[in-house]
Formats: sequence, structure tokens, C-alpha cells
Amino acid sequence: MSVSLSSSVVNCNSLRKLSLSHVRLDENMIQTLLNSCPLIASFILMYCSGNLRKIKSDSLKVLKIHHLFGIGEIDAPNLVSLDYMGNQIPELKIARESTQLEYSKIYVECINNLNAAWFCRLRKFLSNLSSWSQVTLYFINCGEINMTDLQMDHIGSTPHVDILNVNILWKNQTMECPTYVDALLWSCHPKRLNLHSNIKTITRFINRLMYMKSLSHSTSHGSTLWHCQLKEIKAFDGENQSLQLRSWELAKRIVMEGKEKVHFLLDW
Repeated sequence: MSVSLSSSVVNCNSLRKLSLSHVRLDENMIQTLLNSCPLIASFILMYCSGNLRKIKSDSLKVLKIHHLFGIGEIDAPNLVSLDYMGNQIPELKIARESTQLEYSKIYVECINNLNAAWFCRLRKFLSNLSSWSQVTLYFINCGEINMTDLQMDHIGSTPHVDILNVNILWKNQTMECPTYVDALLWSCHPKRLNLHSNIKTITRFINRLMYMKSLSHSTSHGSTLWHCQLKEIKAFDGENQSLQLRSWELAKRIVMEGKEKVHFLLDW
């Protein structure tokens, strides 16, 4: 006789941590589990499948979701830690943001071409929370990004990311994506940007950041244009040594030393 996953834990009133991996889920199963475990504090979903409209729990403190795309809403007002990993931007909504949330992390691998729609989805998702502790993005392809489409998209509030990790390894080394720097900053608005890439990409980032800084200094006070809001930039190498922002010279030095990593502190 088969026993459902939900019925097998229905009497576990003292259960505080639950981890599921490689399980096909449905909404009734998950909600029965959570309702039957009133003290559950940690819930981990790894490589599961299924469509879940909502995860709801007032006791939940830690929620980790890895490679499960079909979740519509999270309602956990006492959440302390939220961790998401996948190759798609989740189309979920945070119903009630926890005032106790201390750690929020998202890792996304973009395996398809980057375009305006992708960055709009990213901005919409990040707007779920007032701020994110850490966002990590991995890019291998880039398509045409229409900045007009991005700037006409006003979904959600301006995201705020404490640390943005960007790993860029274009499959096509001759690929030109002149607007992806703008799209990335528009969708994440980071305080710290950790960049790992090649000399050409690092140079483009430096040039664009310096240009945006010059715009903020030359624009009259009160401008609401997002790319005119960057007040200051500081650059550091992998050993946290301060670097002078001289575009090509800086990028060449970083790569010549075999580091290919640089991080920027951005004051918006």
C-alpha cells in the first residue's frame, strides 16, 4: 500500500527541519506538510519538480529553494533566511516581507541569450524585497538589449542589492553587447559589484561606470534618471587593494596579474 509523503509526517508536531530532494510536489502536499508541522523552522527543497502556488508558514525561519521553478508565492512573515538557486528567474511573489529577514540570496545561471525581457523579470523579482543580501549571476550568451524597453518598464520599486556577483564568460569572444552593463545596473542597483570576466568586459564596465559618474556630476540637481544617480565609484582588486580607475590600464593590469577579478563600491 502506498503512503503519501504528507500523511507520513502528519503527526510530527515537533518537527523543526525538513529537507526534500528529487521529489515531485503538489500544493496540497506541501501545505499539508507545513500545516501539520507547526514548529517547522527550516524547509529545504532541492531539485524537486511540480507547480506550487504558495508556500505558507508563520513558523518558517529558513527557506532554501534550489532548482525548483514553479512556485507562485511565499508567505512566511517570520523568515530570517531566503536562498534561491536555479537557471531561471522565479516568477514568485513575496506576500509579506519579514522584518526579521537578515539573509537573502539568489543565484541564477542565464543559459539563454540575455535580452530586455530577461532583465525586466530580474528587476520585478528583486523588487519583492526592500533589499537583497547577495545576488549572483552567471552569463554565457548575450542578445540585443533594448534600453528603451527597459526604461518604459516600471514594474515594482527600485531594487537594492548589497552585493552583486557577476561572472561573465561569453561563448563568443567577439560578442558585442554594449547595453548589458546598463541593463544589469538598472535591474539590480548594487552597492557592491564583484566582477569576474575578461579584459574586454572589465574595460567596458569601467568605462560605463565612469561615464555614469560623470553624468551625475554634470546633471542638475534633482534628476530622476537612474543612470544619473551614480555619485561615486571605488575599485579594488582581489586582495582588496585600492585601484585607480583608468579604464584599459586597470583592466590590463588585473588580467596580466592573472586575477581577472575586480570589485566596485557604488554610491548611488
